[in-house]
Amino acid sequence: MLSYEFYKVLHLFSLFLLLSTMGISFYSKESFKHIKILSGVATLFVLISGMGLLARLGVQHGSAWPHWVYVKLVVWLLIGVGGAIVAKRLPQHSKKAYFVMLILALIAAVAANLKF
Repeated sequence: MLSYEFYKVLHLFSLFLLLSTMGISFYSKESFKHIKILSGVATLFVLISGMGLLARLGVQHGSAWPHWVYVKLVVWLLIGVGGAIVAKRLPQHSKKAYFVMLILALIAAVAANLKF
């Protein structure tokens, strides 16, 4: 079994990677295929490492999740799916969307730390 600390570092690294690749996608004039792939992989690793953290916190499989987990899942969906849609279909809104993504990441961090 992997430790709580391993999952936490993986989760934070994946989140930094996701936000960085989204920033590149939003602010670059060119479209880089490897950045899009890396963004998708980072999104997946954010989810996997987050589920690993839940397991290490003692949340049982099949039991009800705490409310803060649902907040983080909604934020993950908005950043992962919404970011990709904005980068591809709505590039004129990408600069505003990136700041919204940073605020969403802050909301997820507050929800995880306060565990409401």
